[in-house]
Amino acid sequence: MTVVASCLGQGAQASTSASAPISPGDPPVIVRLFRGVTSVSVESADELEIGSAGSSAPLAPGEWQFVRVKAAPPKQRYHVFSKTFRPGEEPAMQEYLADWRAKGFHAEPVLRGDRYETTDGAILDGRQYWMSLARAATEAEAQRIVKRLEAQQTYAWVRVETTQPGSGTVSVRSGGRQVASLGLPLAIRCAGPVSIKAGKGAGQYAGAIRLWVEPDSTLGVYETLPVEDYLAGVLPAEMPSTWPKEALEAQAITARSDVLEHLGFKHVLEGFHFTNSQGDRVYAGLGGRLPSTDAAVAATRGQVLVSGGRIVPAVFSSNCGGWTEDNEAVWSSPPNAALRGVSDLFDKSDKSNPDKDISAWLGARPAAYCAADSQGFRWTRRFTGKQLDGIVSQRYRVGHVTAIQPGERGASGRLKSVTIKGTKGSAVVRKELPIRQAFGDLPSAVLIIKEERGPSGPAAWTFAGGGRGHGVGLCQHGARGMALEGFDHAAIVTHYFSGSALATVR
Repeated sequence: MTVVASCLGQGAQASTSASAPISPGDPPVIVRLFRGVTSVSVESADELEIGSAGSSAPLAPGEWQFVRVKAAPPKQRYHVFSKTFRPGEEPAMQEYLADWRAKGFHAEPVLRGDRYETTDGAILDGRQYWMSLARAATEAEAQRIVKRLEAQQTYAWVRVETTQPGSGTVSVRSGGRQVASLGLPLAIRCAGPVSIKAGKGAGQYAGAIRLWVEPDSTLGVYETLPVEDYLAGVLPAEMPSTWPKEALEAQAITARSDVLEHLGFKHVLEGFHFTNSQGDRVYAGLGGRLPSTDAAVAATRGQVLVSGGRIVPAVFSSNCGGWTEDNEAVWSSPPNAALRGVSDLFDKSDKSNPDKDISAWLGARPAAYCAADSQGFRWTRRFTGKQLDGIVSQRYRVGHVTAIQPGERGASGRLKSVTIKGTKGSAVVRKELPIRQAFGDLPSAVLIIKEERGPSGPAAWTFAGGGRGHGVGLCQHGARGMALEGFDHAAIVTHYFSGSALATVR
């Protein structure tokens, strides 16, 4: 994949060229499996090949330990990005850059993302120019620039870039005996599967493995593998393998769309694509693969959701609570026509909705496709005043909480903001995830807050809510419910992603 390869390990390429090779439908994906360790154990029934500093050597089948001896961290810098433009918008982009340069900023564009071709010859262009207003040596410095920009009513975000990989040496050991000392980064290849243990983590993998030096000088373990193999390890980790076939296939299409749309973004400036966590998506490796989920990936091979000439960033969450959410209500991103809030109710003539009366909506159990998830569809959490004070104080210094005022809500009833008032001040919490985190990692931000008064103020707080997760895009329990009602995977995904259609990339 030419565009990504130009960034990985070499830093951002400031370019204004809109031409780029078309990426294949099954490009390589680099996944960070483990990090923060000082030794890694690799075991295989087949011969290993290890590569370091341009040379390679075989290792006999068995278990080998790679122990860090010394390490120098990678060199990094922090970009402050402020806006994006798409190819074709170069005149507006140049005007934007000139404006910020006139203000004293060293603004430059960074072209990111990829282009794909479908089997019917259509080009799906997912590239964007990210406007980098400044580069800082530390994250703290970059965040100070962000705050200065906020004072000018300009929203900005920070991304780290690796400009030079880390280096060091590892001791290669077998049975406790050192057999070699090799330089980092280190490549490990094997014709068969390998089992890896790193700290408390373990798993079985089939792709090419690399050991890199992390920014804290520990070891990171990375796997490179084709996207379809990656998806086969993602699917059983993200959806129960026993769920209906059509739900699994809908999840496979959703995940593939999300992967290909974000492949040229996310962590690419750091030298890889995705982490093995819920922040990106959970990946179970070769050892987590199952026949039913493998079949779902194979049956939908190359299929993606398309809207507006590009692949849909097809996100998903566990349970929408009966209504999905608009993307801009959850994240600081422009509205996406495919990521609109939609009803998850069986009966489309049912006029129940969170806009009318959020208390009534949450107090009822409308007939929704995701309602079978009894624990996630509707839930309550209760805290004493002292308990909530302790939870809130971990993030906001407001003292004893005296009032919580809900702000505006999105299409699904998810709060966009809340104001927490206390004896030492107040805090406005914006966006879905920070709201959930503020009150002890609540399942979702579709909630109402009930105060129980005591003699001297709030004695307890009850949060009554619906759904689990951000609620944008595919509702996984809803997909299950639709499959059980006889809908096929195409009907499921096009229901949750408004105005989208299926296409197959080459």
